[in-house]
Amino acid sequence: MKLRLALIAILLMPLMTWAQTITPIQQIQGWVGQFLPDSCNDGPNPAFVGAPVKVKGVVITRGGLNATSGQTRWIWIRDVTATSPSTPYANITIRSSGGTVPTDINTLIEGDTIEVIGSIEEFIGANGNGETQLTPTSVQLVSEESGPAPLPILINVGELNGALNANNQPTNNLITGEKYEGNFVEFQNVQVVERLINGDRCQFLVKDGNNNHIWVWDRFKTQRISEGFVPPNIGDSYTSIKGMIEGWKNGCPGSATTNRGYNLNPFSLTHYVKGASSPAVGSIKKSTPCPNSTNPVTISASVTDDGTVQSVEVLYSITGTGAYTAVPATAVGTRYSANIPAQPNGTIVRFYLRAKDNVNNTSVQPNVPANISPLFYTINNSGCTVKDIQFTPYTNGRSGYARDNAVGFLGDTVTVQGIVTASPAATNLGYLFIQQPTDTAWAGIWVNGGSLISGFNIGELVSITGSVEELSGLTRISNVSNAFLIATGQTLPAPIVLNPALFTTYSFANNEKYEGMLVKLENPVVGQDLFVVDPNADAFRNQNNGEYRIGSDINDPNTGCRILAGRQGSAVFSSLNVSYINSLRWDTVDGELNVEVKLVEPGQVVSFIQGVMTYSFGNMKLLPRNNSDISIVVSNKDLLNEKQFQLYPNPASQKVNLVFEKVLSSSNLEIYNNQGQLVIQSEVNGNQVDLNVNKLTNGIYRLRITDSKGKVSAIRNLLISK
Repeated sequence: MKLRLALIAILLMPLMTWAQTITPIQQIQGWVGQFLPDSCNDGPNPAFVGAPVKVKGVVITRGGLNATSGQTRWIWIRDVTATSPSTPYANITIRSSGGTVPTDINTLIEGDTIEVIGSIEEFIGANGNGETQLTPTSVQLVSEESGPAPLPILINVGELNGALNANNQPTNNLITGEKYEGNFVEFQNVQVVERLINGDRCQFLVKDGNNNHIWVWDRFKTQRISEGFVPPNIGDSYTSIKGMIEGWKNGCPGSATTNRGYNLNPFSLTHYVKGASSPAVGSIKKSTPCPNSTNPVTISASVTDDGTVQSVEVLYSITGTGAYTAVPATAVGTRYSANIPAQPNGTIVRFYLRAKDNVNNTSVQPNVPANISPLFYTINNSGCTVKDIQFTPYTNGRSGYARDNAVGFLGDTVTVQGIVTASPAATNLGYLFIQQPTDTAWAGIWVNGGSLISGFNIGELVSITGSVEELSGLTRISNVSNAFLIATGQTLPAPIVLNPALFTTYSFANNEKYEGMLVKLENPVVGQDLFVVDPNADAFRNQNNGEYRIGSDINDPNTGCRILAGRQGSAVFSSLNVSYINSLRWDTVDGELNVEVKLVEPGQVVSFIQGVMTYSFGNMKLLPRNNSDISIVVSNKDLLNEKQFQLYPNPASQKVNLVFEKVLSSSNLEIYNNQGQLVIQSEVNGNQVDLNVNKLTNGIYRLRITDSKGKVSAIRNLLISK
């Protein structure tokens, strides 16, 4: 029996608080017109959103079981008036980021009756995931273990989700499924078709006999590997699986297309009842990371079973159209291997494995017949290149060479060459990016390698040996075992000039290929500037992640590319040498800036911006390396006017004269071409400079003057005409 101080706490509460009228959960979750005008309008009753409400319910999931970071208190309750487990719309999630009073959520157990006062909202907003939640201001224990723990209701997967959509995610059946949101349910006779493993976390996708799919998610500690959960094999079946239904939208207008639909969250190891097991296929490896046209490639894997492994095959395709050739594998102990024949240069070879046991249970890894992308590699007679590592034909963006715990692929150690476009130097980005100079797509990559790469500088040709990995969707080379300088003074690859609107939202087809590459953003209208269109690209989430948006239309805050600067941490990697940030907190939080702070504001003119394109948290974003990569006109009063600074002749052919009203000291003069390349650099000391421009070709150039602290004092366009 738990020790409670509820009575004392009640006496300390304002009496009027608990005299508030109780609102039935059914009125919050289900309401007339809920699914109009479209089937995605599935949120809570608007009459209750944002207003304080009081509900009374029986605890379904005891406190302390949640394993999601940032939401330390998370339980589900069922309305006390629900006549049976199948009462529609009778359940709701109670979610708090900290302790609650007078009763702490984490002291509650199944069967407790509680009253909760709080505000109703939809998780991540009206166009967000779709889970209705009650954020509590007060939690009151009414009766301790007053009734039995709520029982699950047996339903079909098809009442919640259907087949997989184009993004390989289950499609919601909102009209039949929404009434089960927050309910404790049971499915029977489902089969595992995909699994995701990332460290301690495991999620897996199951389907029923009618091809309806649902994710089994790890909202609770029960499904964490460190708590004793054993991930299932693809092909395994469950005669019964139970858990809480969490509502996520999928494919709805205004919501993310990659959301996972309704998903199941078991909260006890007793909720998994396994059926017949299929062979476990893992530790998949290929013999040669980057084979040439004379190399057959050996694919090997560990295959075990609770019975007897009858057969293992490697299936490969060189057409990409679904026609696969099966090659029987031979065994040495539990290790099975088969050879894929040599293929012509440039061929993309796709492959997966199939194993069958003595009772005809079959595992497929990856599950290509269920529309999971196969593993793949590219034949290249020149050896591994950055493009080989970055390129993928699949919309998930994963490299074919990266370790993939979900399918048991061990990944590859590769050796590639590239020119340093961003360096770990204290005055640069702080991270190493290299780029293959001969390609304009899929040609740049981040190298994470510690001391072996710390001395590399911009413009050097280097060789890198390391393992390929995916960091939350960003491909990089890590665990560097060898790195050396090949040549210095190389010509940098010209930045790819792109419209910032291309990066408004993530699109595999349109912008994945620029990940890791040097990019310059320009207005598609020649001669027109860009603007800071949104100083906080995440304001709509009530967040500030240090990202602002730059675009072509000063009146459109939603179209343009995200810019990230001033933050370095375990999950954010940008420069501390860029002045332009969107909040003063980034001057000292997540690293300390090395340069003068300049806050961005809506409407500011962006006269020049380039940097390395990266990906994180669902978005592409540009990383300027230092202040030479970005120039924003903070205010006209900060710039020298025509009287204070004269530039003539303009147009020029051989020489230009710069005359300043006041003497300048230790200032820096830079001229950039229309590709963003620095073509002339000179120091300014005095009030006049005579500059030789006879080597410049015809065109428009950008002249910029900065003081000793990097502050821009003058910007001019210079026309060269001969």
